[in-house]
Amino acid sequence: MSGHDRSRRVTIREVADMADVSPSTVSRAFARPDRVSAATSKRIFAAADALGYYTEPVDTVPSRTLQGMIAIIVPDITNQFFSDIIRSVQHEFNLAGFALIVAESEESASRERAAFNKIAAYVDGVILTSSRMPDAMIRKCAQTRPIVVVNRTVRGVPSVVIDIGTGIRQAAELLVSMGFSRVTYLDGPSASWSVGVRWNHTYEEFRKRGVTVRRIWPGLPTFVGGYALAKQYLNDPTGAVIAHNDLMALGFMAAMRRQGIRCPDDYVIIGFDNDTMAQVSDPPLSSVGNTPPKLGKTAAGILLDRLNGRTNPTQSITIPSHLIVRESTGKATSDS
Repeated sequence: MSGHDRSRRVTIREVADMADVSPSTVSRAFARPDRVSAATSKRIFAAADALGYYTEPVDTVPSRTLQGMIAIIVPDITNQFFSDIIRSVQHEFNLAGFALIVAESEESASRERAAFNKIAAYVDGVILTSSRMPDAMIRKCAQTRPIVVVNRTVRGVPSVVIDIGTGIRQAAELLVSMGFSRVTYLDGPSASWSVGVRWNHTYEEFRKRGVTVRRIWPGLPTFVGGYALAKQYLNDPTGAVIAHNDLMALGFMAAMRRQGIRCPDDYVIIGFDNDTMAQVSDPPLSSVGNTPPKLGKTAAGILLDRLNGRTNPTQSITIPSHLIVRESTGKATSDS
């Protein structure tokens, strides 16, 4: 890039100036994608790329003798999405001779940082799964220990994320083919990066097809959270629903059954994550499927490579998704 000194760290204010937005808008674009319009986000990301904003890896304190211990921090240990990742990570590190420490942040950025601070001195590296911490805080943590971020992207830090675009496009195509012109989206917690990414993709895919999406949020990404949002949905039902994850979808379905409203006769619904409960629910839940075990295995591989100095520490990997159609949308496919 002409005229710019790449030997120094580019600041967020420089990105803001080039994109003609405030520094706080730049911060939101990276940490809370749904809080910034698609056009503004595109301009910000282009400016960041042109300036080289955190295109280089975060400098980590040189490793000492390995202690044989790794940590993983998750928002909710009871959520199967996260427990599947934990199990996969543990399997990979067991094979490599490492023990695993598991910590839960309870959806709190401050608890996540506190857990990291307490654990860091005893481990060789940390996997942050669906981190609720701001980008700057994650980069600060990455200066003290090698980190891999799962289900989140942070510039300068290795990551493993889901390409949910394909699955959401397939969901939009299915609901449009069924004749729906309005869809309700039951969204998750406001602090979640994946919430913003899923919402932006969902909104854009339906907008392109002339379908209105009504967003109900924020909600707890749990069975109870989905159950609680049913009342708001019934104030203006659309007949088609997409939930931020399968747990919310199942809670919503339970609340609707309590009102005598059944799926798929009275409405259809799609979730995310394709967990076990989606497959055995009544009716079985259509879901945008991803593979948490693959996320965990890939993240473990990146971290092991970093600890052994084998790969580029800026490595980021994307795992594909696809829609699995079951009876909650009135039809099923052979891979259900």
